[in-house]
Amino acid sequence: MLGRRGFISRTLILLALASGLARRVRAQGAYLLRYWPLPVPVQVPLDDMLVRWRSRLFIADAVMLPSAATPNQPLRLDGMLVRTAPAGENTPDQFQAVCLRCPHEGCAVDLVKDPSTLPDEIVQQVGHPLTDPVFVCPCHNSAFTVETGERIAGPAPRGLYRFRVTNVSDTAVEIGEVEEDLLLFDF
Repeated sequence: MLGRRGFISRTLILLALASGLARRVRAQGAYLLRYWPLPVPVQVPLDDMLVRWRSRLFIADAVMLPSAATPNQPLRLDGMLVRTAPAGENTPDQFQAVCLRCPHEGCAVDLVKDPSTLPDEIVQQVGHPLTDPVFVCPCHNSAFTVETGERIAGPAPRGLYRFRVTNVSDTAVEIGEVEEDLLLFDF
């Protein structure tokens, strides 16, 4: 039989372990994303993506997950591919592809290439001057980095949903997977 002190002691140890695990999961958040294959990968011409911060809109066709509220329904996703590294070796990690729907309320986000034009409210929330382009939701001023899609300001509960660049050939950048959580609901 476990006494009161033993129970409290074990509970505190379990809470400490859970807290440590939560910190580790948060730190590795980007690596824990699960992706789902697109039925047909999106091809973006590489010639359009040779300069850092060059962007290109795309539309991806997907299918809702079998576990979604409306399973196996077709879904069209607006996305943007951005070259996040200077010209050089063309590998998937040189590009970022995100869904252009804000995870807060589904508004379409805009790419702001000149961060000096951002509203003061966003700059104050970020807490430091921005030098790189950012995605901004015009509805409630959530802001997201271009390099990772991570939320840096505003009420959005998370970063932008991501696509995975699966291949870069001599002629095209291939976007072949989408973050699984995006396929659970329709905006």
